[in-house]
Amino acid sequence: MSILVSKAMRVFVLFVTLGALLLSALPAQAHSALPPGHQTVKYSRWAYPSQVTYGPIENGQGTTGIGPAAGAFLTLPFMGPHYITSVFDHCYPDYNQRDHLCRYDGTVASAKVGGPDPTFDAGFAQSPGGHDYLYYSGHDGYDYGLYYEPVAAAAAGRVLIANWLVPGCHTCLSGQTVEIDHGNGLLTFYGHLSRIDVSKGQYVSRGQVIGISGMTGSATGPHLHFGVYHTNGGGPVDPYGWGGSYADPWSRDVGDLWIGGSPRYAGIAMPHVSVTAVPHDDNPAVLDVTWSSPGDGARFTVFAVGPDGNRRLWSGSSGNNGGQTFAGKPGEAYWFWATVTTNLGWWDGGGSDVVRVPHLNHGAATT
Repeated sequence: MSILVSKAMRVFVLFVTLGALLLSALPAQAHSALPPGHQTVKYSRWAYPSQVTYGPIENGQGTTGIGPAAGAFLTLPFMGPHYITSVFDHCYPDYNQRDHLCRYDGTVASAKVGGPDPTFDAGFAQSPGGHDYLYYSGHDGYDYGLYYEPVAAAAAGRVLIANWLVPGCHTCLSGQTVEIDHGNGLLTFYGHLSRIDVSKGQYVSRGQVIGISGMTGSATGPHLHFGVYHTNGGGPVDPYGWGGSYADPWSRDVGDLWIGGSPRYAGIAMPHVSVTAVPHDDNPAVLDVTWSSPGDGARFTVFAVGPDGNRRLWSGSSGNNGGQTFAGKPGEAYWFWATVTTNLGWWDGGGSDVVRVPHLNHGAATT
């Protein structure tokens, strides 16, 4: 579960023993974080994937049925299908426990049923053992079930924070956190990261890897908390907008913020490594090794694996492809492994088939 942002004064009350030093250390919008369940609860950290097998899957193909706002600017902060394990509560996203939750489409779920509301297919996180559910009313963002996976910037912007949300406390709130100011009065928030790959003040591009998801802070398991917030202290907004048949209970929303009105992956070229090794016709001990991958600014590192099975650094290159000849020895087998990283921080690896250099016939040339 995410343990995230609401109002500055609530954080002050919650962390009064930390005093003014703590409050001054937090960034403009994220410092209003208020963890739900700041009283003792029975839930504990769980072993993945016990939580993420419940709820809808965000696969970049669905439609919200809501038209995009005039200022729509977001793409999904990850690649590949992932479960949504908690949704934005439009009834009041303040992290206070109530007996109901309002989803972006107007559906209201009840917590009075003693478990997951059978009429509701999102907004609950499963506790250890799969026998109970923590009803997550008051949530001010979306939890996606990323298990130590790359997290991408949902739009271009300037990094406001790239640090522990509460410096010196690794179990507080959203733990390792990145905030990005997009210059339109809104910022995006990425919480519970296990690793941060950007720095404060850095400009990042849409789809750029900014870190690796995790369970730092008060998270109950590995996931990404993704939120959108007003930079002027106006609170959180739901990037999915509001499509209910009645007025949005959360008046600070600004509409569907996904480009095109529905969440999609960033339109970037993802790396996918291909490696081949082909012996020369006139001398099968000489191998033509080539490697390639899509993705802008690709940087390759190539390894050769010999008969002892050890991987040795052999070559490298920049660009979308490269190649080099390799001199093998008769009777020995080789294969080659290449890794690639793009200028947006995505990576991939792949290997060639095994090539065995034949033994020389008596009297055959060796060069």
